[in-house]
Amino acid sequence: MERRGARLRKRLLVVFDFDGLLVNSYALIRETMAAFGLDVGAEDRFKNRRKFLKYFGGGKEIMTNLVNFALPKTRKLRATLTDCYRERGEIYAAFKPALNELIGNPGVHCGIVSRNFTFEPGLTMRAVLRRSGVEESDLDFVIPIPIGTKKTDVLAAMHASRYFSSVLCADEIGDYRAANSVGYECLIGSFGFDTRERLVKHGEVPDHAIHDSPEDLVRALGKYFGKTRMDLDQAA
Repeated sequence: MERRGARLRKRLLVVFDFDGLLVNSYALIRETMAAFGLDVGAEDRFKNRRKFLKYFGGGKEIMTNLVNFALPKTRKLRATLTDCYRERGEIYAAFKPALNELIGNPGVHCGIVSRNFTFEPGLTMRAVLRRSGVEESDLDFVIPIPIGTKKTDVLAAMHASRYFSSVLCADEIGDYRAANSVGYECLIGSFGFDTRERLVKHGEVPDHAIHDSPEDLVRALGKYFGKTRMDLDQAA
């Protein structure tokens, strides 16, 4: 009965994206691509490309990359990316205590839903969290989104009336649109795969939802802790 009661007290749902939001994926992707003689270009230009062009480089790099890259290399590249994440990937420092506080809070249902392109992405994400000092084994969920599956469908299935708030912390226009369409509140980091300018101009993400550093986003997330503590006090 105690375990059932604890489960019923989880009234806040917090879902984190992984790549770009919790982890500086650009640095890991750049290192991986360089190992194959490929250049993804400068970070500011990388962030402002359309999604399907990000990994091929911009106008300065794309032709050289296409000449140097062959399809038989794709599996090796993915394996190298996997090793790079698991051996050197680490989440931003500001998220470490925040995640552990969420994990330890009995009123919070917390975890990760993300499209990560490494092999066995669930294991990769957990390995990065673990080496970053996060109590990943106590997360409520770590859900890798397969290619072809819409994030909207996953978020919609998780959304429920039991939560007084459902929050997505992410970094891309598509994340905002998916979460907003199914009733989530959104905290979007402009330090990830989409810049503030792109989020506003191309994604019509409202200014109040955009946060320019991990520290800013964690502070914005803090207001939900107060609601959770109040809700637990009233239920006690």
